[in-house]
Amino acid sequence: MIQGTEQQDIAVKGSTRPKPVKKILMAGVVGGLLWLSWQWLFAGGAQASLVIPRQQVQIGTVSRGDFVRDLAVQGKVVAANAPTLFSQQAGQIRLLKQPGEPVTLGDLLAVIDSPTLENEVKQQQALLASMTSEIERATLQAREQQLDMEQVQNTAQINRQAAKRELARAKQSLQLGVLRQLDLDIANDKMTQSELEFAHAKRKVQLALDKLAFEQKSGQQALERQQLVVAELNRKLAALQIKAPVTGQVGNWLVEQQNHVLEGQGLLTVIDLSQYEAELSVPENYAAELAAGLAVEVSLNGQMLQGALSHVAPEVKEGQVSARVRFQSQDAASLRQNQRLSGRIIFEQKTNVLKVARGDFISSGGGRQAYRLIDNIATKTPVELGAVSVQWVEVLAGLSEGDQLVISNLSEFKDQPQVRLN
Repeated sequence: MIQGTEQQDIAVKGSTRPKPVKKILMAGVVGGLLWLSWQWLFAGGAQASLVIPRQQVQIGTVSRGDFVRDLAVQGKVVAANAPTLFSQQAGQIRLLKQPGEPVTLGDLLAVIDSPTLENEVKQQQALLASMTSEIERATLQAREQQLDMEQVQNTAQINRQAAKRELARAKQSLQLGVLRQLDLDIANDKMTQSELEFAHAKRKVQLALDKLAFEQKSGQQALERQQLVVAELNRKLAALQIKAPVTGQVGNWLVEQQNHVLEGQGLLTVIDLSQYEAELSVPENYAAELAAGLAVEVSLNGQMLQGALSHVAPEVKEGQVSARVRFQSQDAASLRQNQRLSGRIIFEQKTNVLKVARGDFISSGGGRQAYRLIDNIATKTPVELGAVSVQWVEVLAGLSEGDQLVISNLSEFKDQPQVRLN
């Protein structure tokens, strides 16, 4: 038979404290803790319905002072004058200068071989010489005809003088009674005929002169047209000699050596090292505010350069507008083509305005409301904001100088009227 453990057990007497008293004491302790928590969270009568750790938000102080509305942009250094040279005629290219090689104005950079153009020039030059000879021959023929007409005029003049003398003798003979009236009438007719022949000869000579002048003028016009054709071909032939338009250095080859190029095809670039500009990329939503003359500050290699917008591109590419900045003064030796830089475009400057640091509260609050901080209680306050710069935002109404404002994102505040910052 297995024995139990009754002999090893020790009897324990129960507590004599009434159980209701213990429960009352525990309830009092819990109530006290709750009252202390309520006093800690909602002291001062503030009825905040949401608590957010203070380190999760950013606080800014409203101040009064100068306000500059600006825009931070990125860009690069570019040569103010970097022309691209194009082919004027199809042919085979021979590049004579390497990229980066220094060149002087007028240096020969490349040559395009175009046998077709050279042959056409020779043909038109031969045609010009032939036309010159033909005009000279036509001029000689016209002068020969003019001489023939002048000879006819001289003969008619002599005949007129002879008829005039014959008429005079006939009149004298009629007065002496040795000549009939019929013979006098015949002399008058011959005189009239000679007058008509002489007048006709004079008109023919004048017509020959006019014809000669016309032929000369027409021939000269045809010759001038042909001279223009030859001059244009010679210009195209000379344009096959690609020369440096500025003093600087060769940029990049746009074609390969000994390639066949087409008319109007880009060949190479030449960079003028004497003057640089900055090319900035500006978001398209600021394009309407860009204008020539706006002040620009450019930060490059730890130095600040002052400049102004010289011109703005009329088109938008990939959401950006290109703008050029002309420096007021610069050290050309410290600048390099395509060197990266950062800039600040100054749109306007104001004095004695209320401002607060820029933050995400602008977009998250719609620019119409903000949370003003008083004794760790952030109260939703309607505000009116003005211009926005890189660092500041202008305050038009709703706040006073010295007010503290939550400038971080307001989405965590859940549009509550009051929020305690713990």
